[in-house]
Parts: sequence; structure tokens; C-alpha cells
Amino acid sequence: MESVGGGNNSNLRDKILEPPFCSIVEVDTTSFSYLACSSCERPLPVDSPICRFCSKKCAFPAASKRLYRLLLSVATSETVLPVVCFDRAARVLIGCSADELFDFCKSHSSAAEMMGEIMEGEMLQMTLCETKKGNGKHLRVVSVVPLRTGFRPTIHTLRTLYGAVVSHRTST
Repeated sequence: MESVGGGNNSNLRDKILEPPFCSIVEVDTTSFSYLACSSCERPLPVDSPICRFCSKKCAFPAASKRLYRLLLSVATSETVLPVVCFDRAARVLIGCSADELFDFCKSHSSAAEMMGEIMEGEMLQMTLCETKKGNGKHLRVVSVVPLRTGFRPTIHTLRTLYGAVVSHRTST
């Protein structure tokens, strides 16, 4: 793996990895999302739907939303690495919001497991970095680019497999 970066900041350069390609080996689908405050996007406590940060600032705290925290094992030409895809990178692979996928998986009991099977073997180019504070267990996926010409986000394949139709209203 190469370390790359720009400028004179060698610390940043040491923390960014850009392997030429990766392949998804395994996807942990047991907990692919978490509840977050829709205003500040900080994780909400498990026992309370109210954000500790926004509730102090706002008279009416914002509602919650789901964001991705998708754990993957990816193989490079040199090694297999555990990485975590947060919302922005995971949306490229999944093709919908974490709320939408969560609802889809509630309606189709084996959809989360099937999502992992669909993603396994996918060839990608990823930019990986260490956590900002350096205390995370896994490298973070900063950006992801599918390398397969016919790549379709996972939700499209799930909808096809489960016969789910996305209705679009049209006027006639």
C-alpha cells in the first residue's frame, strides 16, 4: 500500500492510504447503521432519542435519522484490512439512505444478509485514512469508486431479488 498526500504535512500523508484496488471480502450486516441527530449528525444515546448537544441549543430538538456505519473486510494486493464506511462512502455502494435500507430490511427479513452477499467480491478503488483522533479500531473509507463497468448499487439488486417496485407517480 502506498501512503500519499499533499503539502508539507507528513502526519496527514502517513495516515492516508490509497491502494490501487480493493475487493470486498466480507460485510458485517448485523449492525449497518445507527441513530443520529438530524441536525448535528452526532450519534444519539441508546436510551434517549434526544440529542445532548442540540437539545441545549434548540427549543425543539430535531428528529433522529439513521446513518451508515458499515464494517467491511477488504483485500488489497498485500493484505486484508477491516475498514468502516460511514454514510457518504456507504451511500455510493448501497445507493440509498440508511433509513430506506433499514425499512427495506424490516420488510424483508433476509435482506441485510443478502446485502452482504451481493457486495462480496466487488472491486473498488478506496481512499482510506486513520480516525481523526487516532483512537478508532478500523481505517475509515474516505472515498470509494466501484471499478466494475456494470456496477449497480446494492439496493437495486435487492429490489430486483425481492420483487420490490419503486413507484413513481406520473400524470396521464
